Amino acid sequence: MIKETARGMAVNLLTRVEVEGAYANLLLQKNISRLTDSRDRQFVTLLVNGVLKHRLTLDYALRKHLSKPMSSLPHEVRAILRIGAFQILYVDKVPPAAAINESVELAKNYPKFPGLVNVVLRKVMEKGWDIPWPDLKREPARYLSVRYSHPEWLILRWLKRWGAQETEALCKVNNEPAQTWIRTNTLKISREALKERLISEGISVELGLLVPESLKIQDFGALEQLASFQEGLFTVQDESSQLVAHVVDPKPGQSVLDTCSAPGGKSTHLAQLMQNKGEIQAFDIHNHKLELIGQLATKLGITIIQPQFGDARDLPGIRLESQDRVLVDVPCSGLGVLRRRADLRWQKEEQGLLELPSLQFAILERAASCVKDGGTLVYSTCTIEPEENFELVKKFRIAHPEFEPVNLVEDLPFKLEEKRDIQQAYKGMLQLMPHRHGTDGFFLAKFRRTNPQE
Repeated sequence: MIKETARGMAVNLLTRVEVEGAYANLLLQKNISRLTDSRDRQFVTLLVNGVLKHRLTLDYALRKHLSKPMSSLPHEVRAILRIGAFQILYVDKVPPAAAINESVELAKNYPKFPGLVNVVLRKVMEKGWDIPWPDLKREPARYLSVRYSHPEWLILRWLKRWGAQETEALCKVNNEPAQTWIRTNTLKISREALKERLISEGISVELGLLVPESLKIQDFGALEQLASFQEGLFTVQDESSQLVAHVVDPKPGQSVLDTCSAPGGKSTHLAQLMQNKGEIQAFDIHNHKLELIGQLATKLGITIIQPQFGDARDLPGIRLESQDRVLVDVPCSGLGVLRRRADLRWQKEEQGLLELPSLQFAILERAASCVKDGGTLVYSTCTIEPEENFELVKKFRIAHPEFEPVNLVEDLPFKLEEKRDIQQAYKGMLQLMPHRHGTDGFFLAKFRRTNPQE
């Protein structure tokens, strides 16, 4: 049994991800609290997320020095090799010799393998990044796939759409550590006052540029232990996701529908903009997730959200043309948040992506039927794939001429700079890209219901 050191825990968690198909972020949330030192908790998170993100590159480097396939090794030994190689190639603060020695110690739990781990990792250290990559010109998809650890089917899609240079830039950003953004709870505190409060709690804080409530934070331990968090002064939400409520633009006293609302980040932001006046029907198909919405609303001091159980394709109890504002943040492939979800790239397949638009369109159509004449409908995803975004919106516009696009140039809380973004926004759509905007990959489209007889 591997001792529960930081590296030992990383081996166990990575093994569970590979064997059980468990989600790394949930495993980390449930397990790292057993480590008392915050530095150990941060190190486990670094190792697990780093190995998952860079797994294909690590395996490519390791295979050069193995006489047998990785698949023939015990899962735990694979994890030990990957953790060792990750530290050697990617973590400057860990001396390579220390990474090797610690990996060999872990391998002693598997008596046949300490020697193999020692030899292979020493060769990785000697070679460093002197790795014989596939030829970029002759095999661009394979090169980008193994060099930046992305599935080849995904690289092929992006190359066809954007070419090698932009695809490489996107891959690089996807492998960077995700930044932590929070949203000020303006029902309780101003952004400036929250910034000063967080600084007094020892946290590095930077004002966001896209959204008036956003703050980027660094150098923090467990957020849930902060008094400011416990008091409901903020919640964690990426800056791109915070844009949605501003585009919906709800007013105090209005009726608002959030069709796919869990865990409640966007619903509670809508409530803030409504000054906690009016009504928000927050639907989700999972009962246990509805509890999360209620808990977040209570913590933030919000009383106008009504969590509702139901399929967004049906929205039971919601009358036709009854809502001033409707938000449709549909289930999607999530391919815009690969840097935030380290294991997500290995959980997706192209066929699954191609099956999503039919579900998304069904949800959008039912949601659209709930919008009042003159009311607005906002569709959003955290993906960058056209089938789920531009193509779906085009299909909706053809099927529903009673909905006209709303110019986003004036609706956004920040000024667009690039010509292609401005052209999109004039047509009521915006695609944010990690390598171009510094946000998660995120898509927005806004429509207004008009009376076709007018």
